[in-house]
Amino acid sequence: MTDEKETRRKQLLRRIWAASYFMGIGLSVAMTVLACIWMGMKADEYFGIAPKGTIAGIALGFPVAIYSIYHQVRLHFSDPEEDKEKKRDTK
Repeated sequence: MTDEKETRRKQLLRRIWAASYFMGIGLSVAMTVLACIWMGMKADEYFGIAPKGTIAGIALGFPVAIYSIYHQVRLHFSDPEEDKEKKRDTK
């Protein structure tokens, strides 16, 4: 019975970790896009070019957010030994 409880506990912890990891990525995407939109709105106010700044913020925010996802996933799931070999081969 103890092994079954331990297995359930490990599964629960794994699910909690996965949920928190993906929620963190989602929050990162949302904050990146919102920050770019906010900067675009401020550019609209400062330069008087509404709605071009906001549209530029949206257009810039999504690619930056996608790169952020790529970078976070690559950092977490990449093999450190493989990265060392790539750096060594490029020198």
